[in-house]
Amino acid sequence: MWGGASWGRAALLGAVLTAGLTGVAGAGSYRVKAGDTLSGIAVRTGVSVAALRAANPRLKTADAVQAGWVLTVPTSSAPRAAAPVKAGTYTVKDGENLTVIARRFGLSVTQLLGANPQYRGGKAVWAGAKLVIPPRTATASRAVTVRATGSRPGRWAWPLPGYHAISSDYGERVLDAGPEMHYGVDIVAPHGTPVRAARSGRVLEARADFERGWGWTVVLEHPDGWITRYAHLSATLVRAGELVVQGQPVGRVGNTGRSTGTHLHFGTYLRWDPRDPLSLY
Repeated sequence: MWGGASWGRAALLGAVLTAGLTGVAGAGSYRVKAGDTLSGIAVRTGVSVAALRAANPRLKTADAVQAGWVLTVPTSSAPRAAAPVKAGTYTVKDGENLTVIARRFGLSVTQLLGANPQYRGGKAVWAGAKLVIPPRTATASRAVTVRATGSRPGRWAWPLPGYHAISSDYGERVLDAGPEMHYGVDIVAPHGTPVRAARSGRVLEARADFERGWGWTVVLEHPDGWITRYAHLSATLVRAGELVVQGQPVGRVGNTGRSTGTHLHFGTYLRWDPRDPLSLY
């Protein structure tokens, strides 16, 4: 387990994040620290990289941020919590196709075509057409293979043992009003399933964060600069400042915040720089 000095640094992390940023919920400023990246600052402040570039003209030509720069942080671009997607109808908008609409609602194209057989065979959809949106189920997901993690230090445990279906990958996706970057993976599992710590660490957050769309969320800090987030929970099972061990339940799967169905959002960051969780397994 970590030494006393490391725990002291960990205890200061939450204060450092707050001290380095003013007005996260609205316009404010952030002083760049050594090792910061633009994407890491965007995640930390709850805005997009594009929004940071738009608010800071120097970032339009700079490839990297420099320690000591003071950046303007615009009002958070994260939408308010959205209601869960339900079965119903949807009016097609200009420029949309079945793939875009399926991703918007967390469905596969096959599922969407199953509810709208008139578009099978490659028939195009036109703006103004009415589509039936079926209930979102785990069959919209793809399965991933997770290697056994063993018990050696530094290995990652899967947060939902027995549930490996991914409904939304890490990377660009289309949701609600348009394209966005998804900094994590969505793992489908039944409501209330225990969510387990991917590694041992300390709880940075265990709270309701509806302002940024996470819903009930737990954030863990690990001893080598890694941070993990577990979001859209139905319940949290730990408290801020608590030490947890790998595999310990930290929450339960839910559908809170900006969520399109019951699942776990699992995010991994190296010193707040987002990384694809599946690259760690």
